[in-house]
Amino acid sequence: MAQQDMGQPPAGGEDGIGAAASQAYTEALEGGSTPQEAFDAAAGAAQEMATEMGVPQADFDQGLEAATQAFGDAMEGGAGPGEAFGSAMEAADGASDPGTDMGPPPPPPITGDMADVSGDMSGVAGDVTGCSGDMTGVTGNVSGADGDMTGCTGDMTGISGDVSGANGDMTGVTGDMTGVTGDCTGCSGPMNDVTGDVSGVTGDVSGVTGDMTGVTGDMTEMAGDMTDVQGPPPPDMMGPPPEGEPGGMEALDGALGGDPAGGDMPPPADDPMGAALDGAAAASDAGDAGGQAPGPDSMADMPDPGMESDMPKPEEDDQGGGAAG
Repeated sequence: MAQQDMGQPPAGGEDGIGAAASQAYTEALEGGSTPQEAFDAAAGAAQEMATEMGVPQADFDQGLEAATQAFGDAMEGGAGPGEAFGSAMEAADGASDPGTDMGPPPPPPITGDMADVSGDMSGVAGDVTGCSGDMTGVTGNVSGADGDMTGCTGDMTGISGDVSGANGDMTGVTGDMTGVTGDCTGCSGPMNDVTGDVSGVTGDVSGVTGDMTGVTGDMTEMAGDMTDVQGPPPPDMMGPPPEGEPGGMEALDGALGGDPAGGDMPPPADDPMGAALDGAAAASDAGDAGGQAPGPDSMADMPDPGMESDMPKPEEDDQGGGAAG
């Protein structure tokens, strides 16, 4: 991914691949995209800019591959969206040819109306117009956010809307937080469809919606409207299992309904034979018990006595008659 200048251009300066990617990434996060979706948007913007600049596709692909790997590793390691994207850009720079600037653009300087903000803002970037309160502990680009930031900490890159009433570590939280209150520590994902007090929940809130006041527990595997839920959500609000991994009765049906692999297990078609064997055994038992035997047993009994009585008796009669005569 070759380019001449990946840094944040000065006013009127020439945009670079990194600047285009960073803008697309931030806008996607503020709009409610997940970090991965935002990264994909950034990659698309970078590709478009690289094409316009005449960057060879092989060079771009080399940088993108390194950036993708670094981004995934950073997110899995618990990094916030801003830090993860910075790692991705640095990896792209490291994978580039010597002399090619692929590093992330420097954070934008603090701009806007600072009359209502206070505290240590050394890690803050972007436009603070509309922000108020003590911003000590806040880092990242806050251009999309407004409201009282007192009590908020962490990387707020990708957050938009009014954060008044919310507090805690915002690292990992993105999207429009208007209407969200309470401690956001431990939460992650876009908050666009969530309102209310999130103090009792943790995990990825991407799949849930509604008023979270009173809801507790990890939302990572949950889905649906939590407005009427109090305490932990019921099991039926768990999201579907990952693709290719059947769960619940589906998994049980798959285990019981599959064809025998070796063909040794008798299929249902063998049941008539089993029934016939059972019938023969029942008939035999009835005969042994002295009861009325079914037809096959009586037919089997009749020839035997007949054969025995017919053959010996004429011989005995003939011998007896000769002796008498």
